[in-house]
Amino acid sequence: MKNLAVFVLISMTILGVHGQDSKVTIEQLTGPYDLGEGPHWDEENNLLYFVDIHAQKFFAFDPSTQSLTETYLTNGPVGVAVPVADKKNTFIAGSGRDLVEFQWDPSTSNPKPEIKVLSTVEVDRPNNRFNDGKVDPAGRFWAGTMSDKEDQTAVNAGALYRFEEDGTPVKVLENITISNGLSWSHDSETFYYIDSPTLEVVAYDYDMESGDISNKRVIFNLKENDVPGVPDGMTIDKDGHLWVCVWDGNRILEIDPESKKLLRTVEMPAARITSAVFGGPNYDILYVTSAKRGLSEADLEKQPAAGYVFAVQGLGTSGVKSLSAKM
Repeated sequence: MKNLAVFVLISMTILGVHGQDSKVTIEQLTGPYDLGEGPHWDEENNLLYFVDIHAQKFFAFDPSTQSLTETYLTNGPVGVAVPVADKKNTFIAGSGRDLVEFQWDPSTSNPKPEIKVLSTVEVDRPNNRFNDGKVDPAGRFWAGTMSDKEDQTAVNAGALYRFEEDGTPVKVLENITISNGLSWSHDSETFYYIDSPTLEVVAYDYDMESGDISNKRVIFNLKENDVPGVPDGMTIDKDGHLWVCVWDGNRILEIDPESKKLLRTVEMPAARITSAVFGGPNYDILYVTSAKRGLSEADLEKQPAAGYVFAVQGLGTSGVKSLSAKM
């Protein structure tokens, strides 16, 4: 178990709905990582899980003890990993093009966990890998893919899948370039999604019983709203507002999907903000992942916090429980 002794507190300004300024604190927790992603709050154990994609590592960070443990998945880059409901120390992950189940006690590091492959997607596309994923209100695991060869992303080469309890993949969307942020409305009637290069956050009607989606519409377009960067991961707060992380935008956006308005912008001390989740005892801490992948030495000198995991507090809102998969 690795003890992390040094924390950095940064005071930043967020722009409110009517232009008022309010102070938040941004705590620099652990890092730097090449491509941090997939934060998930474990309510039962008070742990923050996240991945470093190309390092093929899955981490557990304990905010109360400042300790960090990790495990390594041999199947390929780890886009996302989440706990399995009612199975102690059991997780599923998108690793390479495999959906895997593995055993790991997050109280200790384990470089060689026992891994079971549940299914494999896109066997005809060896350059593809899983990227972001999440669990829907019915307990189904969803994850999308993208091409990933020498940092060159092929257009429309990926897809979005949901998985049955036995791990069988069901293709939900195709012709996806970089499958990213996923979230569901609190009434379980709307699915929110991001295919990053489109610069759009979109919504679909969602049928909880079947898992089917339909009736696509655009909620927010970054270019049309003069927001620099590319939308990446996202989460949802108690009011149903979406918190969208912006790659190469050094910011997080609070968006009201009903009015389609940008409510707030939270400026971050790193350009490549990848994903976020609400956690902590009261779900009022926004845990944020970032990346240093692809940044030059000059870039890193200007943003030494690139690749770190952050805790953002003082937002005046809270989130909801991260869901575990029913497998």
